[in-house]
Amino acid sequence: MGLMSFSAPVSTWMDSEGNTIKLGQNYPNPAIGKTFIEVSFVGEATLTVYNVVGKVIEERVVTSNVITLDLSDYTEGIYLYTLESNGEKLTKRMTVKKP
Repeated sequence: MGLMSFSAPVSTWMDSEGNTIKLGQNYPNPAIGKTFIEVSFVGEATLTVYNVVGKVIEERVVTSNVITLDLSDYTEGIYLYTLESNGEKLTKRMTVKKP
């Protein structure tokens, strides 16, 4: 399996058409224990968390505008998270630290 490449597009919001998604930076970052991510989307959305080699760590259907991630099973390091909705994707980076 090949490595995945990621780019971090700039988050924008166009509410006049309702066809653009918004992905906030997780907070706190670096995160210890748990972290929160604010999102905006229309319709259905999925959040996927990847490690730096592209392995899916977690995937979930988004049901609210604030996502809480429990990081207790994550190892310390860098992760990428992607919000996908209506064919659009935004990706951001987070750092996980252990206490």
